[in-house]
Amino acid sequence: MSKRSLFLILGLLVALICLTALRIGAPELFGVDAVSADYMIFHQVGELANLGRVAEAYDAPAFKAYQLERTGSSVFMTWTYPPHFNLALQVLAPLGVGLGYFVFTTLSLAFFIWGLFRFGSDAAVWALSLTMPAMAINLLTGQNGFLTAGLMALFAGLALAQRSRIAGLVLGLLTYKPHLGLSLGLAALLRGGWRMVAVACVTLLALLALATLLYGPDIWPAFLGGVKTSGELLQAGEYKFSRMITPFTLMASFGFANASAMAVHVVWLLISFGVLTWGCLKDWRLAHVISLAILSGATLSPYAYDYDMCVLAPALALALPAIQGLGKPARMVLGASALLAGGYGLTTALLADQLAGSGLGQLSLGGLGLMLTQALAFYAMARAEAAHIA
Repeated sequence: MSKRSLFLILGLLVALICLTALRIGAPELFGVDAVSADYMIFHQVGELANLGRVAEAYDAPAFKAYQLERTGSSVFMTWTYPPHFNLALQVLAPLGVGLGYFVFTTLSLAFFIWGLFRFGSDAAVWALSLTMPAMAINLLTGQNGFLTAGLMALFAGLALAQRSRIAGLVLGLLTYKPHLGLSLGLAALLRGGWRMVAVACVTLLALLALATLLYGPDIWPAFLGGVKTSGELLQAGEYKFSRMITPFTLMASFGFANASAMAVHVVWLLISFGVLTWGCLKDWRLAHVISLAILSGATLSPYAYDYDMCVLAPALALALPAIQGLGKPARMVLGASALLAGGYGLTTALLADQLAGSGLGQLSLGGLGLMLTQALAFYAMARAEAAHIA
């Protein structure tokens, strides 16, 4: 994709943000449910925080009752984010749901793109091209994929510039999404980045202390209860597997028992983290180590969605020189796999009526896309490192 084409598409995405902000702010004009996007849930959590009742967000019956009273909608989503993420939502809540979505999504998109272009325009354009479907679903739902991927890109840029203290601060902020960012902390430890990890820990402790001060110590049992409920619902198949991208949901969507699906997930996780550990101990180039860490973290938890695949952008941008060393067929498969990881959920969401009854709307093929992307990127970086050593 050319730069001109990319910026044209980005312009269309900005227009989509404006349209989605209107849909979220005035759902009655579009004839949609009052809770038709994830950001509406973010907004309600922010409201509860400002009312001094944020613990209710982690209590499924209480949160469901609040949503019904507040919006009249029976749509329900469990809340499992760590309490310090609620701090940001509390700030956005007074803006109203439509304006809050617009501010959050626009700023996080700009941050995400800025972070990628720090790696060079060619890498940024290529990586954005492969994550466009994930970007689209992130815009439509008002999710935090841009924020997560932007923080990862910023962390990578700071780490490569050897600005360990600020990189540690960014790593601490990433703890709002611990199942995606933990692998970066492991890579920092294995590469001897103790100062970076220390700053990250101090940042995390400060955020936890602030959340405890504002919400009270009871917020932590409530949070753990919410996580437990979410895990039970996942095991029961209550989530939309077509929107999820993990080895667990891939296998479960094909009818494997939960124990077997989880076993496959754990095996893949051990392989991914084994490759990351090997790369760290073999002193691979830092750009490759960070890319490995981002890719490995994407399958740490069985609970991950298509919008999370925005994190493939910084991972692939960092690995681009290595990937360019692959043959054209392998590069094409990798590109198709990345598009599948972020795009299968979007396709099933947009074509829900057409796919009804076909079975395709129940599968988690995005998980297959992510696993293939990981495997090919891992291979490309290992190949490049072997050539570098030789």
